[in-house]
Amino acid sequence: MPAPQTWDTPGLAYDAGITWDSLLANQRKPMHSTKANIDFSGYAAAELGPLAHSIHDLMLASAVTFAAPPFTMAAFLATITDYDAKFVARANKGKAEMVAFNDARTALEESLGVLGNYVNGVAKGDPAIVVLSGFPSYDTARTADTSAPAGPTDLRLRHGDQSGGIVARYKPDRERSTNEVQACIGDPNVEANWSTKGMFQGGRAELTGFTPGTVVWIRVRTVGLKGVMGLWSDPAQIRVL
Repeated sequence: MPAPQTWDTPGLAYDAGITWDSLLANQRKPMHSTKANIDFSGYAAAELGPLAHSIHDLMLASAVTFAAPPFTMAAFLATITDYDAKFVARANKGKAEMVAFNDARTALEESLGVLGNYVNGVAKGDPAIVVLSGFPSYDTARTADTSAPAGPTDLRLRHGDQSGGIVARYKPDRERSTNEVQACIGDPNVEANWSTKGMFQGGRAELTGFTPGTVVWIRVRTVGLKGVMGLWSDPAQIRVL
């Protein structure tokens, strides 16, 4: 009759030559992490600039974490500024303006992709680090959901600490989300009256620069994967102080 099998020191093999169970369990843990999005080809032209500005600002604010980016934030801002200018100029619908805009968009998308890869290298899957960068992100443990996110709920507005400021709070459909906030001064039923005020992480946005006494409408939507934009929240209004 064979002798009973006994355990060796943890991490070594026991008599039958099979690895210690706790080591095997660690090896079999599902590998998943949070990744910054590096593909921005699906974003509408009007959405790409505000998102890039938000990423620039948050990367700059988190310079201690992202200490050695592949290019300076000043160079990145210059690429964004060039894109903004070419985006405005393309409204003339001239051939030269359209070509210049397409070139500027390609340059900005490439910069975002390179920067996103750098963020992923620093974060190593840690969602708390990815969110500091401002990049839209996804969880690799889940099948990528490219459907349009539902509209944020419970949109509430209050006056900011300074004159002409508004603080918006809302509940996004997805955790660790990037959200586009738009404002309207005028008839909110006219789409042309809405303008993007910025891209914000999570459920809070602080807006400034409004004229005191003006009635302002605010709405919010969440950025999905592959540039798929979510549904708009119900709008809310406030009279600015």
